[in-house]
Amino acid sequence: MRRVLVLLLSLMFLLAQAAFAAPQAALPQERRVALVIGNSAYKAAPLKNPANDARDMAAALKKLGFDVTLLTDAGQQQMDAAVREFGLKLRQGGAGLFYYAGHGLQVGGENYLVPVSANIQTESDVRFTCLPAGMVLGKMEDARNDLNIIILDACRNNPFARSFRNAEQGLAKMDAPTGSLISYATAPGSVASDGAGKNGLFTQHLLRNMATPGLPITEVFMRVRQNVVAETKRQQVPWEASSLIGQFYFSGAAGDQPPMSAPAMVIAAPIPTAPAPAVPAKALDIKAEKRRMAEESARLKREHQELAQLQALQAEKDRLEDQRQAHAQAKLLAMAPRPKQVPPVQQAAPVAAPVAALKVNAHAAQFAALARAGLPDVRAYFEQAVQARPDDAEARAGLVIALVLSGREADTRYQLQRLNESGVHTAGVRLAKGLLLGLEGNQDAGYQFNRALEDGADKALVLLCQATAAARRGDYKKGQQLLAQYVDLVPEPERAESAAGLAKGLDVESALVGRFLLDQGPKSMTTWDMVLDISRQDSTLVGTGTLTMGKVRAFDFKFAESKLTFLMEGDVFLMPMFYWRLTLDLSRGLDSMPVLSVEASTSAAGGWTPAGPAEFEPPPRALVRSVGAVK
Repeated sequence: MRRVLVLLLSLMFLLAQAAFAAPQAALPQERRVALVIGNSAYKAAPLKNPANDARDMAAALKKLGFDVTLLTDAGQQQMDAAVREFGLKLRQGGAGLFYYAGHGLQVGGENYLVPVSANIQTESDVRFTCLPAGMVLGKMEDARNDLNIIILDACRNNPFARSFRNAEQGLAKMDAPTGSLISYATAPGSVASDGAGKNGLFTQHLLRNMATPGLPITEVFMRVRQNVVAETKRQQVPWEASSLIGQFYFSGAAGDQPPMSAPAMVIAAPIPTAPAPAVPAKALDIKAEKRRMAEESARLKREHQELAQLQALQAEKDRLEDQRQAHAQAKLLAMAPRPKQVPPVQQAAPVAAPVAALKVNAHAAQFAALARAGLPDVRAYFEQAVQARPDDAEARAGLVIALVLSGREADTRYQLQRLNESGVHTAGVRLAKGLLLGLEGNQDAGYQFNRALEDGADKALVLLCQATAAARRGDYKKGQQLLAQYVDLVPEPERAESAAGLAKGLDVESALVGRFLLDQGPKSMTTWDMVLDISRQDSTLVGTGTLTMGKVRAFDFKFAESKLTFLMEGDVFLMPMFYWRLTLDLSRGLDSMPVLSVEASTSAAGGWTPAGPAEFEPPPRALVRSVGAVK
């Protein structure tokens, strides 16, 4: 009987092991998607390892069953497009992994990944030239998958810190959404080493531990942390934020781990000496286990039904909220003051638009009205819309544009901050950002304007914003061309009041009429006393004036982008006739135009050479408008 009991117990143990292992072997490999980016070729502060890190990481992930998209030395548009495509892939289900190596920095508590094309002069440039890390989190949250992994080897020293108001080190802490793990190469607020070898220190150890079969993801990053802390003598401590709700293995599964001690203990255990009645007791335990499993199955079924009911209730709640917002917008449209000239877009709009379309295009008519007559009424409309719904980024973008076109640019600072916090990238938001970037002379303004047009922004309004930005940076000819396109689109009775003021400001030749003085700094024995009166003769600019012991004549005025070049002929007592060619900077306005260069020649036909001490000592600094009248 004892031998029979031993055989029965051994058989039950073997069956239990097989039953436990069989389901694991039957589970299919989950779908795995990865986006890997490594940026090294920065102009201001190049890095050695990130591109290598990205290539090696992409190769390792492919071997582990990931569908990998790899970018190296990517610009902003490439990174933006890749993240959007990554978000679409995530919606098909499975596990998602995002890896980034390169420069990363934080501004105002938000993390940004720096493209190699980023032109960062001031802290405000970061929001428009870099990729917000929150965008990746947003795409993962939208997909609602059970597992998402973000790995940021991007905590190197901020090379732009000197131009920032607050030089915050490293990356800021981000909260991991449910089912996510965010791994940093070092703790938030700290900086990481770029490494001395082919790979960065953090990525080097991550690649090795990821390949270990049967190692859970939490154990992988634990071992990476141990390796990095030991190698850097605690100067760099990798860190994770996790809200995982399940286990994940990069390589293999739980069954691939080395044998644990528990099975050996069972085999080595002494043969039980219980009396014969122990067999019925075991049978009773099996029945109890079956009963418990049946109860657990029933409980799970009830919870599943309750979850389905909750999801249905939430969907109905969302539908009602969409309807409420749509009705509120429609009411606001009906009660708000109307522009003097109603744009065709508003007349052609259907009366009963679908809820989704109404929600997206609720302000389309008012955006079009910004480029037409009735700007004060439209500005009042957007002010009311923002007060009614502070989270309405489109309405806030419309308010920003209305304030700039009304000459109240200083009031846009707070509105721009709220726009950046919203994370919204609609046509209106892109247009507002493009306008403000253009006013600052930032080259990324063109990208925002183009994206706004692609997303359906009103073309007349885009042209008006582009012309306004061109006028600010002193590119008068470009501004005139853009304004001419605007005039072709919008009939004269419907044109915005701001367009008339803009046309006057862009008429640089009329604005230059007046008296100007040559500023050479403090007076000395060698400085010239020059007064130049510029006037228009037959639509051509000419200048006449006086010089120390002589007279001057200015002619051949030429404009190129934000520069003005003209010739001056001088006739001074007891001196031969001489000629100067001056190039002035118009980007700061026409009241004080800095002198970029002065060239001298004995003939107006050519032979220009940089003017030396014989012509100007000290060199002229600017041509400054005088309050005197034109003679």
